[in-house]
Amino acid sequence: MYKKIPYQTGKQLLDRFTASEEAVSLIEEDMDIEKTINVLQENDLNFDLVQFLAHGLPVREAIWWAAFTLDIRLEVWSPSQQQCIATAKAWVKSPSEELRRKSELFANRLNLNCGPSWLSQAVFWNGSGSIVAPDLPNVMPDPFLYSKATAGAINHAAALPQWEGTKEYYAKSIQFALEIAKGS
Repeated sequence: MYKKIPYQTGKQLLDRFTASEEAVSLIEEDMDIEKTINVLQENDLNFDLVQFLAHGLPVREAIWWAAFTLDIRLEVWSPSQQQCIATAKAWVKSPSEELRRKSELFANRLNLNCGPSWLSQAVFWNGSGSIVAPDLPNVMPDPFLYSKATAGAINHAAALPQWEGTKEYYAKSIQFALEIAKGS
């Protein structure tokens, strides 16, 4: 059903990030991806589910999902924050080192203090290039570093700036991710 999530069990993904104790206790060893998603949804473990999906989706799909999720709150983002989102979308459509490094500048400028800055960090950490200055020997990011930043972008924006729409935000975000995961 979720052809973009190439794993057999939910446990394979849960082991890639620090899930809540509740999530860990609910997910059985042999539970498949669909059942794991359903259990996390049924128990309103949105923070965990966002991390789960960010670690399950391929890099471009995960970043695309985060960018469209952050669009839900577009009216609260500054012009620089909106540029972070636009740059991430541009990178997904046409990955380039120039856009990856531009995302690094946005992440640094915004000090990773908002959802859009974490989205920029996810683009920078996507695994296609070094995470140190271009004149230094290459240092590649850990394989799922982009996933952590992607989940950070979505979960950060769910809460800050403060608002009353967190529950609806998570519902829309997760729906976006599940459509992407199905290959829609």
